[in-house]
Amino acid sequence: MERLKNELLSIGLTDKEASVYLACLELGPTNIQNVADKAGIKRSTVYDILESLKEKSLMHVTTKGKRKQYIASEPENLLATIKEKEKILKEILPQLKSINNVGFAKPKITFYEGKEGLRDIYMEALKSSTNNADWISPMKSVLETVGTEWMEHYVELKVKRNYWIRSIHVSDLVIDSYKYQDPTTFKKTLRDVRFSPKGINIPNAIGIYDNKVAILSSRKEGFGFIIESEDYAQSMKELYKLLWDKSKTVEQLNDSDKNLENQKVQKATEEDIYY
Repeated sequence: MERLKNELLSIGLTDKEASVYLACLELGPTNIQNVADKAGIKRSTVYDILESLKEKSLMHVTTKGKRKQYIASEPENLLATIKEKEKILKEILPQLKSINNVGFAKPKITFYEGKEGLRDIYMEALKSSTNNADWISPMKSVLETVGTEWMEHYVELKVKRNYWIRSIHVSDLVIDSYKYQDPTTFKKTLRDVRFSPKGINIPNAIGIYDNKVAILSSRKEGFGFIIESEDYAQSMKELYKLLWDKSKTVEQLNDSDKNLENQKVQKATEEDIYY
């Protein structure tokens, strides 16, 4: 019975209305005194409650002789009552929306601290709905904050999950001894890698996926956070595209080095001829 009462409370009846309605259902046609005794509520209070239920089409009143008798409406009337409320709500919903002062939508920001916290940020990125992400990777800072061995394991885990990333490696912070810095591993480990122009100083790793932006500080500061914001993520995606277009693949870098070497040789030859 208590469960039934709680369910009636959940659809809008008050505690006393629920008690009186259930008492009347059990008693059948009855007088106010019997209802008061069954519900455990004062008679004077029960009268007001019965009137309230009557207004909600959940109670009928008949007369037997000179005395009033109360009969609980069929339980199906509860459904009709709910539908009527739903109808009213649908009618006034446009008006409610028109006066709703939404204000500014606040982004969700989750903070992380320490090595484990920064590792958690990388793991959260693997939950991307598109199964990919864009990263700016200052590898010296990355390996110092989460550990070289852990990052190698992360790259391998990412491959198992068929998770692709685009990664801009900050040229001035590349670690040549890192196992997966070898260009022959890029495609094998589902990474499309480019290298930023020289002289760009970005000490923080930045990941962009879905409507989220992850930022990880250097080892010196040891913190990070994920911002969940559609507008902020879109802005960062546009900035990432600009840097991506300015960055070079390892093949382009090799071609540039070859051209530079050829220019040096050509210049040296011209000087020999001149002298």
